[in-house]
Amino acid sequence: MSLKYGLIGCGMMGREHLRNIALLPGVDVVSVFDPDPQQLRQALPLAPRAQAAQSIAGMLTKDPLDALIIASPNHLHIRQLKEIAGHRTLPILCEKPLFTAPADDAEVRAFQR
Repeated sequence: MSLKYGLIGCGMMGREHLRNIALLPGVDVVSVFDPDPQQLRQALPLAPRAQAAQSIAGMLTKDPLDALIIASPNHLHIRQLKEIAGHRTLPILCEKPLFTAPADDAEVRAFQR
């Protein structure tokens, strides 16, 4: 049995996560999402068992994920976390910073409740 990961964001940090996960026994990236087709093309060879998701919602409703990595641009993290929370509860590694605008602090605190 392997742990099944999903990855949101296939840029430099996303690809670094893919390289590192590939070194772990019993772990597979099964789904990746990035709206930029070029980023997706560069990432897929690093995760040979992964399918390209058309959206975050598609990734969460279709794929049997055990964990999720968010490596998208920083300003998208809060919006993506809110979208994920509307679908499923999963362990998530979110690249830092968690948010970029001080006003986002209230939204982050709302997740704690």
